[in-house]
Amino acid sequence: MKKTLKNVNTSISKIIKNETIAYIDKMNGQGVNNLHNLFISEVEKSLISTVLKHLNGNVTKTADYLGINRGTLIKRIKEYGISA
Repeated sequence: MKKTLKNVNTSISKIIKNETIAYIDKMNGQGVNNLHNLFISEVEKSLISTVLKHLNGNVTKTADYLGINRGTLIKRIKEYGISA
């Protein structure tokens, strides 16, 4: 059975929801600060790293896949300490 883009997006949303709940539960009632920035940066870092690896370190193709400017991608790679 072929997955549609809508089904893939729904799967990603469910994973994010479940991981968010798990993270909050692990905090054992302690305050969580800056959750949005934490998740966005961790997801972005993982996404860039995974696509870059998949494309054998090709920064231009990775930027194209991600739909971002090559210069922005290079900035993020440096920011997150990702090996190209």
